[in-house]
Amino acid sequence: MIRKICTLTLCAVMALPVLAAAENVVEILPTTPPMPRPVVEANLYGADDLTAYYEDYGDEYALPALTESERERLPEIRRRWENGERPESSILNRTEQVHVSVIQLPPEQYEGERCFLLLPNRDLTDEELLQVVDAFGQLGLTLDPDALSWHNCMRGGGIEVAIRSFRDEERERLSELTGLYTRAGLRPESAFTDLVMDDGVGQVSLDEDDFNGLDGFRFRPARRLTDEELLQRIALDQADIGASPEELAGYEGQLRQELRLRLGMPISARRGTYEAVEPFDSGNEYGDSRMAYSSSFTEMGGAGRRWSGSIDIATGKLIEGSVDLDNRYAADSVMASDIRMDPWDEKWATVAVDAVTALCGFEESGIAEIWNWCETNLNDLLGVEVRIVTADGGVYRAGISYTLEKVMTLQYNDAVSIAAEDDYYIHMMTMEEVPVNE
Repeated sequence: MIRKICTLTLCAVMALPVLAAAENVVEILPTTPPMPRPVVEANLYGADDLTAYYEDYGDEYALPALTESERERLPEIRRRWENGERPESSILNRTEQVHVSVIQLPPEQYEGERCFLLLPNRDLTDEELLQVVDAFGQLGLTLDPDALSWHNCMRGGGIEVAIRSFRDEERERLSELTGLYTRAGLRPESAFTDLVMDDGVGQVSLDEDDFNGLDGFRFRPARRLTDEELLQRIALDQADIGASPEELAGYEGQLRQELRLRLGMPISARRGTYEAVEPFDSGNEYGDSRMAYSSSFTEMGGAGRRWSGSIDIATGKLIEGSVDLDNRYAADSVMASDIRMDPWDEKWATVAVDAVTALCGFEESGIAEIWNWCETNLNDLLGVEVRIVTADGGVYRAGISYTLEKVMTLQYNDAVSIAAEDDYYIHMMTMEEVPVNE
């Protein structure tokens, strides 16, 4: 009997570690298989990921959202609407001089989104908030502040121009079609329409005061744009180009020659999509109003340098031109630096002259004056601007990086345009401030 009790006791003691261990172990019981994760294929034409872009904003009037004040007032506004109150006018699909608008979207072309809300850089009035609630209601939707994001809302100019940018292959086709539009007379079969629901593409004009100077917003669907749609956009942007295909070809040839002579551009550089014939500096009443042809070019192969310029169409001579000699400051954020050197050091003039003479085949004997003009900011890369005045009164403006001690950007202005620019800045600096009524 004693032996039996000892045996049972020993077995119990031996089982204790097993039982103790079992208390801390989660036993996987049979259950239903887990739901498979949906496979989301990358959409090359989908909306750009602007999440990080908006995270940098601290201003509630630049975020794709309702403000705290609007959120607080929304329940009462919604209650009034549900009780039958309606706004004096509807903002659904408003496309002209927009302060507030709700644009209906074809969801199959906008990754499931059914509408897009455009909000100003200020609090909405109760009437405007009622208009928003009413526009959503007309679409059978309820305005949910927590559902707003950059996919379906823009506030105060937070997104510039459009929901998504052009993709590389669309840009290539746009470039080719632009040439056919301006030089071969190719035109779209139908006109561009503002409403997105017509075909998935559209635009609105914005009140610039309510959108921090942004005057328009464009809608591009999450699909490949057709050639016809690209042609419609070109026709909209270049309707008033003001020159025949033959004239444009002649102007382009003159501009290429001038950029080669003044800024060392290879004749083979590829023209971009931008091209215009208009008064130079037409938006500046203190500036230069000569009729000018303007375009831009990119180097084929090599370093991919970019040139742009404008010629006086009456003389064929360069009014203004520029080249990005080294764009690392724009392409690589590591290049940003707070390094600062003496902007008046004589070595900067030597760096500038060496760059101009090497790039342009310019003889030093043609230089009238050299000035260390001012410190400058090359996309957050600090440096100095050196001005080289030529014998004919033109000016080269060399932007030199402190970090790299080399010319990053080079701009040329003829005597008339540089004088007009200086007059403009003198005017702006001496303008009397308008008193604000308190």
